[in-house]
Amino acid sequence: MDPQTYRRRCPKAGALGPARLPRYRLAFTRYSRTRRGGSADIVPDESSEVWGVLYEVGDDCLASMDKVEGVPAAYRRERVTVFGREGDPVQAVTYVANRTGEFLPSASYLKVILRGARAYDLPAEYVRALEQIETL
Repeated sequence: MDPQTYRRRCPKAGALGPARLPRYRLAFTRYSRTRRGGSADIVPDESSEVWGVLYEVGDDCLASMDKVEGVPAAYRRERVTVFGREGDPVQAVTYVANRTGEFLPSASYLKVILRGARAYDLPAEYVRALEQIETL
């Protein structure tokens, strides 16, 4: 969700704004050698929600993201229903990890996640929760 990272990966993508995914929580369920720690994932959890950013993308961007995310070995695409700030449901595609365990993210990776959360003005309570994530 970090705008700098996303622009490099999908220069034509347009950010539509924050979005909420109910009944999931953020987890770090794959180890990334590149990031030297856990890599972000969403995990079903009836009592939680994950905030992120909704982007409008084309097929070229999805193909690029598939490559970056290691589809199908590391991640897979899944359709989900997210809700924008006004509460309108939107059908979206997200990447879900092929889980290998639970790992702590690196401090540098968490900074990238936080940079995106702040750039898109995600809810303060959610940003505070991200700030409390333990890192390597």
